[in-house]
Amino acid sequence: MPEPPRVPRGALNRDRIIEAALELIDSEGLDGLSARQLAARLGCKAMSLYNHVASMDDLLDGVVDQLLASVLPAAPLPGDIAAAASAYLTLAVRHPDAFILVATRVWRGPNAKAAAMAFVSYFQAMGCSEQEALRRARVLGLISMGPALPWEHGRGAKEPQDEPVTERPLGRI
Repeated sequence: MPEPPRVPRGALNRDRIIEAALELIDSEGLDGLSARQLAARLGCKAMSLYNHVASMDDLLDGVVDQLLASVLPAAPLPGDIAAAASAYLTLAVRHPDAFILVATRVWRGPNAKAAAMAFVSYFQAMGCSEQEALRRARVLGLISMGPALPWEHGRGAKEPQDEPVTERPLGRI
């Protein structure tokens, strides 16, 4: 395999790597993401990536954080919980193959923590204790994921419209 062209010094950074990883996930699916494929897309060697991300787990956490950053401006909590849930669903539709990361990984980055705290703050403003607000925020997250998960691995996911609703398994209603 020919060696990729060298990237100019300073052109490679964490944000650029995370953005390219999201593009790769969107085009090739989560299984298509590897250090080698990502490096080829960026025009560098795979080991160069690790000067900017500690590991593949760190990279995936960065992708989750970038995705959740796109939800924050559209979710003016604590004022409008419906707008926040809608932004979350829009995220699933726009990035169906990457959404599974949002749904399954611990939210570690600053944008992820800000999104989680926005939901907790919403419930605290309603008079809930911190513990109860956290519990309700988790439940809201799970409820929001329900409608979004059919888009996970979205290429090829189809709504079974030819079946009567009463004959569908509960997971497909």
